Parts: sequence; C-alpha cells; structure tokens
Amino acid sequence: MAVRSVATTQSLDNFRTTFNSLGTDVGDLSSLSTTAKGSIILAINEINTSVTGTGFTLSDGSTTQTIVTGNTLLVTGTSISATVSATDTLTLAIASEIPENIFADVLGAQHNADGTNAYTELVATVASKTTNHIYEGTGSSNGYKIDGIEAPFIQFEPGNTYRFNQADSSNSGHPIRFYLDAAKNNIYSTGVTTDGTPGSSGAYTQIVVSDATPQRLYYQCSSHAHMGNMARTSSTSFADTTSSAILTVKGGSITDSSGAISFGNENLSTSGSVTVGSSGVIFSDGTSQTTAGATNAFAIAQAVALG
Repeated sequence: MAVRSVATTQSLDNFRTTFNSLGTDVGDLSSLSTTAKGSIILAINEINTSVTGTGFTLSDGSTTQTIVTGNTLLVTGTSISATVSATDTLTLAIASEIPENIFADVLGAQHNADGTNAYTELVATVASKTTNHIYEGTGSSNGYKIDGIEAPFIQFEPGNTYRFNQADSSNSGHPIRFYLDAAKNNIYSTGVTTDGTPGSSGAYTQIVVSDATPQRLYYQCSSHAHMGNMARTSSTSFADTTSSAILTVKGGSITDSSGAISFGNENLSTSGSVTVGSSGVIFSDGTSQTTAGATNAFAIAQAVALG
C-alpha cells in the first residue's frame, strides 16, 4: 500500500485529496482477507459547509429586534430571574412575592407586623418637582419620591408598620413628619418614631398604624412646604383640623381632645337632641342652654369630611 504524506503547511483541500487517493491503492477488496479488510482506512472525508444563521425576531408588540448568529440575548427586569441550562433552555421565573412597593389600586396589602418587628420599607428621595407632583407650583420646588415614584398617594393599613427610609443624601434637611392637613397646621405624632439624621445612613421616620389612626394623614417635610402627599388609612377614625381641638369619631362616639365638642366648617350635617351638662352649651345659631339636664333639639349645618 502506498503511503501518502501531507505537510502541515498544506491546505485542508490538499489533505482531503491526498488521503482520499489512498482508496486507489487498496485494490480489489474481495481479494483481501477479513482481517485485512477490518484494518483498512479507505478514505478520510471532510465536509466543509458554510452555515448561515437566519436568526429570529423579538417583539414586545410595538418594537421589534432581530437576533442573528453571534448576538446575545440578555434578559433583565425587576423580580425576574433568568437561567440558561446545559440543554440550551432559557427559563424565566417571576417571584411569587413582589419585593417592591407598587402603588396600584388593585394590589392588596399584606399584614407585616408578625411579632418580629417587621415593617414595610418605603425609600424616600428628594428631587425637583415636575407636573406629576400634586403640589407642583406650591410650596417648595423640591418634592419627595417614594420608591422612585413622585409624591404618590399611599395606603396605610391598621396593624401594619411603615418605615420611610431617609438614608439617601438627597434627604438632607428634609425630615419626614405626619400632619392632619397638607399645610402642616396640626402635626400627628401617635405611633411615630424617628432615628438618625435625614441624608445619613440608617435615618428613617416610622409610623405604627392602628384603628385610631386618622383616615387621612399627610407625609410632609417639617422644614419645607408641600413636598409630600396624602396617606390614606383604612380605619374608623378621622380628625378635625381646627386649631383649637382635634375631633375624633370612632365606633359611633364623638370625643374631643379639649374636653368639649367643637365643629369647624367641616361638612357635618345631622340633627337630633342634646342633653345639657353642668357647663351648658352654645349652639351655632348663637342661642344657648345653661340649665343642666335640659334637652334641646338642634341641627348642625356644617359638615365633617369622613375621608
């Protein structure tokens, strides 16, 4: 059998042609023994085919992007995990619990105070107001962003604890406090704690919400006007914002922090009777009753907003 030699400097085509020519030196295979046939390499063949990948197109319904050979598909997104396996499989998964706060009317709330000092964290930053801020053009030119959303309406739930993280440096000089009105005439401090200096590591303002928390609070900067927005609470309490007293209605009873019932111009409309105590009572029309134990009919035309 002839021997064919191929130099390393020769081309692949030379290699294929030279080795395939060995087939002409084998002779008539029928004349060879079984052992000889089993040891013969008759030819080495090489297939050299140019392969062109046609790729595919990704679309989100409005924008398309073609993926072709050599491109890399990178999957990113909040709360989405992507895993590429050895079997050329891309697996996408969404977390069963969304870790970030989403301000959507249809999203339910979870009880967070489970005895382990748990709380819902809301990350506060400060930036220049845009037209997305409800108080744009009023008060400070700066406003709060909560979890990246400009001055959102926030929903509190009784039994839950909410911590406004103010560690970001933009919070410097802008401590968050709670008020009964957007103009900050009456501060609300029940269940409210603070720690650290806004703009430094670990700084926060926290509120523990209960059934007695007013239905409407406002998170605002204690140093500057109208930086925040309203926080609603699913409670049975509301608060009057008159400067002389705070009126609380809960479970059908009416109480007042000053010891006397006093309605401002707050939209309460009711009628009935009142029993005069030892101090007497003065009605909104200017009439009075000073006889203890007497009962007078009355009507209050003003209204207390319930939320």
